[in-house]
Amino acid sequence: MGLLAAATLGTSLVATPLAPAAYAAESAAPKKETEFFPLGDFTVNLPSANRRMAYVVVSVTLETEAPKLQAFRDLSPRLKQAVLRRLMAMSERQELRPGRVDPALLRDSLFDSLSQVQEEGLKDVVITRLIHS
Repeated sequence: MGLLAAATLGTSLVATPLAPAAYAAESAAPKKETEFFPLGDFTVNLPSANRRMAYVVVSVTLETEAPKLQAFRDLSPRLKQAVLRRLMAMSERQELRPGRVDPALLRDSLFDSLSQVQEEGLKDVVITRLIHS
């Protein structure tokens, strides 16, 4: 059922139906500008002076421009490799130890690594979980 548009003509009121396309355009939901793409959980061993096993789990989600989401999906293995390499390097430098992790530095480091794989469309890196053993 179409909507009616009213117009005054002299002293009388005339009603005309709106075109279905115009109604659909008005009621269409706005397009998403960004999409979130969960890259997954990454577990990295932490250097330990004693024999006790220590590790960190980092969950990473990417915020991307909506039209570029498929490009990130297609590059998922390379993106995961970049995250894992960066986390391993940070672990070797003792930057992932409990009490030493700077969330802003972690986010910036991962953003830098990921933007080397796919810069266009990457808006942010969201750390959704950070757990130490």
